[in-house]
Amino acid sequence: MSAPADPPTDQSKREEYVKKDEEEAEEDHLAPARWWFSSTLFPLIAATFGPMASAFNVCGLAMDWRVVVSPSSTEAEGLDVRDPGWLNAIIGVSLVFAILANLALLAHMTSRLSFSFAQPTIIVGWYISSFLLIGLVSAAPIHLPLQNRTFSQAFYYAILAAAVYFIVASMMVVTAFGVYIGRYSRRFKLTMGQRALMFQTVTFLGYLLAAGAVYSRIEGWDFLDAVYYVDVTLFTIGFGDFSPKTHLGRSLMFPMAIGGILFVGLIIASIRSLALERGSKKVSMRMVEKAREKVLKNLDLKHDTIRASPSSKNHGGNKELSELDRREQEFNIMRRVQKKAANDNRLIALGLSAGAWLFLWFIGAVVFWKAEQGTQNWSYFESLYFTYVSLLTIGYGDFYPQDNASKPVFVFWSLIALPTLTVLIGSIGDTISESVDSFIIWIGDHLPEKTGALADLKNDAANATKGDGGAFQEAKPPGFMSRSNTREDEFNNQSDAVKGVTQDMANTRGKSFENNPKAHDERTKGKYYRHNLLTKQIQTVIQHLDASPPRKYSFAEWTWFLQLIGQDESSPTQHRRPRSVQEAQVTENMVGGEQAGTKDEDGEVRPWSWLGPKSPLMSAIDEPKWVLERLMTTLERELRETGEREERKEREMDVEQR
Repeated sequence: MSAPADPPTDQSKREEYVKKDEEEAEEDHLAPARWWFSSTLFPLIAATFGPMASAFNVCGLAMDWRVVVSPSSTEAEGLDVRDPGWLNAIIGVSLVFAILANLALLAHMTSRLSFSFAQPTIIVGWYISSFLLIGLVSAAPIHLPLQNRTFSQAFYYAILAAAVYFIVASMMVVTAFGVYIGRYSRRFKLTMGQRALMFQTVTFLGYLLAAGAVYSRIEGWDFLDAVYYVDVTLFTIGFGDFSPKTHLGRSLMFPMAIGGILFVGLIIASIRSLALERGSKKVSMRMVEKAREKVLKNLDLKHDTIRASPSSKNHGGNKELSELDRREQEFNIMRRVQKKAANDNRLIALGLSAGAWLFLWFIGAVVFWKAEQGTQNWSYFESLYFTYVSLLTIGYGDFYPQDNASKPVFVFWSLIALPTLTVLIGSIGDTISESVDSFIIWIGDHLPEKTGALADLKNDAANATKGDGGAFQEAKPPGFMSRSNTREDEFNNQSDAVKGVTQDMANTRGKSFENNPKAHDERTKGKYYRHNLLTKQIQTVIQHLDASPPRKYSFAEWTWFLQLIGQDESSPTQHRRPRSVQEAQVTENMVGGEQAGTKDEDGEVRPWSWLGPKSPLMSAIDEPKWVLERLMTTLERELRETGEREERKEREMDVEQR
């Protein structure tokens, strides 16, 4: 008897993760989420916030750091005090290092620069920029005496740039450390959507600065006031403290506003997609995996039961159940696991987005309250009111930032807070939509069978859960796993072929068709019409690819699909029983993590379970896509084999004729 396999080590998991493609790595539910954070999320944050810090760096260089303010004027009306040349030179050097770091990150993400050269350049460049600005900001009160002067917006933009540079550089250090210890590959695992977000952010920041430069020239505003005006306009807040007064400025506002708002819409859509669909999907997959493991821990070998929830208990290997019934039981348990994980994931996504929004609201109010005490003497409630009105882009204009510290902070805060609000709205919408769908399904299940308006309401509820068109039509053919008898005249050649394919399942349940001419004919048609069945089924599944919500197949439909690709749900030899899943999980991970139904070197299907880690229900891709890939692979293989057989026959006939 062979010794039990050792559990997979951290090193084996790391090697498996390193070999995966970027999409597979993001979708791998067995990889710890922290690996995804450090290998994907941190570089993505760095790629979006690094250029933002450089934009703030430009703002810190664009104007002098001090202004003279008279008692009767506001800080916006102050006169600039020229900075010494060494100050501008150091700010310029910090900007050059930051730009080199951004270019190195971009070059590496587009595979133009190796990791070993790009990563040190990125980290060192951003750290140098941060430390130079930190040194200037720290030395400014000493070497740049105020004396009836105050610091301008440029000074506070430099503080923001230094802080962001330091944070993103530290994130890249974490990413580099993960590569150094072998947790993931040297190539950043960013998808096209994540790269698109990076380029959209860079383009928007360039648009913001360029529009600010234009309006500064046209309206005679300070450059940083113009940047603030453009930011308030593009986010549709519109306080009214700045508005174009010239005919040219008002004319340019039309294309400037619509172009910038489109940029904002694209960025927010990308953020929502990544946060609610990709990031949430990654978390959801991990939650399904943990819920599955929890179910297996509740496996009772003595009584052969599985507890899927505190109030339910299923027999995992009851000798009285047929193999097909036992597999259906496994399938239903896994469906309950998916449902629970999906509900938990929605609540977590809602809680995190709500927490982030509340943090930006209340902490942002504290920042503006402190910043505006010397200028407008806001109370905390007034600041709370201001941030709320700004977050919802209402912008009454009764409160707006006037202090030189408030405006740069507002620009930075708005770039983060407003997309966060969008993510929160999306989370709330998803939660409400799911609750409405569940209520509709509950109506369909619990309304009594009556005629009249009550029956119409129940039918409407049933139809609402199925959607429109062919996306939710039944995937299995008529007569397959059907409990009702079907008349002979309802079957044509294709339906007879369905019966023929089904006979393999019946044979394993002890039924014999050797002396049944009708059954023999059906099996013959099942053989010769098999390609037709595969083609028809592929056409059906293609209609399910874009279904919303994603199509989830019933057990009967899955049984039909598996039968078509050569796997029999009623055959015990192709399956693992629930009590062996926990032990087999280690083996499945060590043999390379093949998906359910893959074949070994001898061409035999590897045993698998619906509750196993490589079950089709544990796949990262949607069920129609999983099925479609297998059906097309099966059709391609069988057509190739048929062609090879026909070619051999023709060659043999040619030899005989000669």
